[in-house]
Amino acid sequence: MTSRFKNNQGFTLIELMLVIVIIGYLVSLVRFPSLSPNAYDLVEKESQKLTALINLASEYAVVNNQQLGLAVSDQQYAFLIYDGEKWVRITKRPFDTEPLNENLIITLKLDGLPWQEKNLLSAVQLIDEETLNAETDLSDEEKKLAFPQVFILSSGEISSFEIELEFPTMENDAMFVIQGLFTAPVKFYDPQAQRDIER
Repeated sequence: MTSRFKNNQGFTLIELMLVIVIIGYLVSLVRFPSLSPNAYDLVEKESQKLTALINLASEYAVVNNQQLGLAVSDQQYAFLIYDGEKWVRITKRPFDTEPLNENLIITLKLDGLPWQEKNLLSAVQLIDEETLNAETDLSDEEKKLAFPQVFILSSGEISSFEIELEFPTMENDAMFVIQGLFTAPVKFYDPQAQRDIER
């Protein structure tokens, strides 16, 4: 009976380690989509962040009696504050911003939206394009971020705007829209989901 068990020695340590290494390698090749953010999640998260920042900026403007603004370029957005003479970019948290993910497209829409020009624009000093273009040391991208297209005023008013955040994919585009109409809070929504609800 003892001789029967002598021939059955099992696996060596090297064989076990080799199997573990092979399994580890195979697992590393497998992609788990739920663990990495997809296009929809990325756009939704960025939309939530920008919406929260605009609402926070509105509260800050009212509480501190300051005029703030939002500037949007092709790949970034920036918050600005009016110091009494000129618009200055805010570089302190949470209003300091970094360029967006390279796959994200940000589009600001002002045309065709209601605009309280008399009330809003009387509260801020505008800058003409000649003055802005005279700043020769600024790149085109920096010029777009040097003056606000959306005004966030101490009166609680916000100039009307729509911002589209989009991540084009092979299957379909993931998109969210942030909409502001005169006062905070601004809101964001998924236009595709909105259309599905309205059907």
